Amino acid sequence: MIINHVLYIMRYSIYVFIFIVLLIGVYGVILDTKIQNRINGQVWGLPTIVYSRIVHVEPNMYCSQEDMIRLLKTLQYREVSKITRSGEFIVYDNNIDLLRRSFDFPNIEEKEIFVSLYFNKDKLIRIYNQNTKNDFGLLRIDPKIISVQYAPQGQQRLFIPRSKFPDILIDMLLSVEDRYFYQHDGIRISAIIRACLANIVSGHTVQGGSTITQQLVKNLFLSNTRSLWRKFNEIYMALLFEYRYSKDRILELYLNEIYFGQNGNDQIRGFPLASFYYFGRPVDELSLDQQAMLIGMIKGASLYNPWKNPKKTLDRRNLVLKLLNNVHVIDSKLYDVLISRPLAVQSKDEVLALHPAFMQMVCEEINNISNMYSFHDLSGLRIFTTLDPIAQQLAEKAMKIGIRRLRQRFDAVDLEGAVVIIDRFSGVVRAMVGGADPHFSGFNRALYARRPIGSLIKPAIYLTALNQPNKYHLNTWIADTPIHLQQSNGFVWSPRNYDRQFRGKVMLIDAFVKSLNIPTVHLGLVLGLDTVVDFLIKLGISSNAISSFPSILLGAISLTPMEVAQEFQTIASGGQHSTMSCIDYIVNTKNVILYQYFPKVKRVVSPQSAYLVMYAMQQVVTKGTSYNLSLKFSSLKLAAKTGTTNDSRDSWFVGIDGKEVVVIWVGRDNNGKTKLTGTNGALKLYSLYLDMQSNPIPLKLTLPSNIVHIPIDYAGNILPYKVGKNSYEYILPIWRNNFSLLPYFDNKSEVVSYNQDVLDFSEKQDCHNMEEWINSILDE
Repeated sequence: MIINHVLYIMRYSIYVFIFIVLLIGVYGVILDTKIQNRINGQVWGLPTIVYSRIVHVEPNMYCSQEDMIRLLKTLQYREVSKITRSGEFIVYDNNIDLLRRSFDFPNIEEKEIFVSLYFNKDKLIRIYNQNTKNDFGLLRIDPKIISVQYAPQGQQRLFIPRSKFPDILIDMLLSVEDRYFYQHDGIRISAIIRACLANIVSGHTVQGGSTITQQLVKNLFLSNTRSLWRKFNEIYMALLFEYRYSKDRILELYLNEIYFGQNGNDQIRGFPLASFYYFGRPVDELSLDQQAMLIGMIKGASLYNPWKNPKKTLDRRNLVLKLLNNVHVIDSKLYDVLISRPLAVQSKDEVLALHPAFMQMVCEEINNISNMYSFHDLSGLRIFTTLDPIAQQLAEKAMKIGIRRLRQRFDAVDLEGAVVIIDRFSGVVRAMVGGADPHFSGFNRALYARRPIGSLIKPAIYLTALNQPNKYHLNTWIADTPIHLQQSNGFVWSPRNYDRQFRGKVMLIDAFVKSLNIPTVHLGLVLGLDTVVDFLIKLGISSNAISSFPSILLGAISLTPMEVAQEFQTIASGGQHSTMSCIDYIVNTKNVILYQYFPKVKRVVSPQSAYLVMYAMQQVVTKGTSYNLSLKFSSLKLAAKTGTTNDSRDSWFVGIDGKEVVVIWVGRDNNGKTKLTGTNGALKLYSLYLDMQSNPIPLKLTLPSNIVHIPIDYAGNILPYKVGKNSYEYILPIWRNNFSLLPYFDNKSEVVSYNQDVLDFSEKQDCHNMEEWINSILDE
């Protein structure tokens, strides 16, 4: 009986055992299917990586050695005494030796290149390829990651294959996290037992027994809940993982998955992105101590955060280095060197997503492009923007310093500002600051703050006039007499000059340079409001922003800094309108170009009239409201215009050099008084911005056809012959457009005024042999 009972129990136990084995097997099939479905498909939804502009350098471009050094350091290249890896450069005499990184440029991957750059004063004169022993006609330098957008499941990640990770990093990682990685099959029983015993003795968790494979399984498929069931799943899936995939594949996934802290609400995942986040450079360029810091963070990215807990992070890094020394990955001499180094992480101001104002424009443009080209899955895309990281850095710094000084000087703690910098010819956006705190993701004043522009309207009015060369020249006289216009509501509009004076008449060039209000209104009323409005629209201002009231002639029109930049870009480019953009390329995961920006250039005003206005804006710097700039930057031949609105509520400035149009606004969000003018407010920020540059490009205007420079006397008359310097006030550019200049030498000249008054010049001019002299100049 007992024997039968024992046999029954044994038989039943066998059935139970077989059932459990089958159940575990079936469950294993389910887990294996789950693993394969994820790992064999798209493991992660990758975020969109946003880069700064791709820098193109070529021989004979304006670029000093100092400029190039600043650029390379901004892109996180390191100056060294001997080049040993990509991302390093040496400076000597007038040369720079550079090992440019490999990079997947749009549509093509370029390997690392060893080049020599030769400079002569402010120019790059030669680019020599040390690999091929040939000269370069064009060299592209890899851009900087500036942001990670559209992170799926709140995880930011920059995926790279196992082959691109440095071997020493792998050796260090395995020495710390899993020394027997290549020997075990996913789990180590002895490590699990040892950890369990240690935890039982201590009464809480003090030691983990997980292999790298187990850690990967937990991160990809399981929660952090501590339970036997979770541990069982972790072990089982680790065994299945090892059966299905190679060690290198497991390492590749682990290296791109491990958690390294937070960027706002998003998680930083993987060594590649953590390397950029904490050190600003690719993972294969990290020094051993920097690699050790990241490896040390695996144990607890929040606890060993180098910004929050630098002392604990340093201690943890040094502990990792000591362990590496103990297992002979590094020797004692190198260990002593490495532990003496600081953490050397970049400041938090330099991490990803630095530029919220610019990035807001990028996101809006991406949405518009994706709708236009019907690609709505942004996962894994790479966006190459037009951002100049140096211009952005300097604009942010000028804003911080400048606003702080203005707040103190004018006792205005709520003073705000905005900066827009665009390329003078292409119209692409090089930098943008949306507020006094450049890194605060608040209201973007550069894009959305509509404020009256004051005297910034005047160049458009004078451009309208000068585009009619049969009527207007820079030496045309304009009335400076009182104006009283009755409005439809019965209000009488009586504009005034800033000094409350009337001069009777002024030359057009003087009215422009001194930013006189009354002559501008006289001129605008004679031209006609509709004509002026039409020119504003041609320059790029939306018709919705303009109302045809006389007060627009003094800037009673509210525009954003971006709209102002568009207007002045059209003038600065010689009358060619280019729609502003901030994106150059959009590239998919296979490095295929989905979108490429091609500037849409359209001539909207004559190059002659644009030249005349730019010349006048240069005179604003040498003789007018921006004279302070000429004291410091006379060699740059800058063009500029200041703007101030009623009761000094808004301070505007536009500055133009050889490559950029810079628009700056300073004021209060509540439209309150500031005591600021264009000169003592926004201009101060522009001056700071120029001060920080090592080598701004001078503005050299290209002389269009039919423009000649002719001496003008103090009465505004063109002189009939070459005279001494003291005999003339200006040498002015004059547009000769298929009509005789002789009428402008008559003894009478009309004064442009709204009431059409004509003032006589009493002084006669000697016209003897004048036409012959003019023609000889034109022939030259």
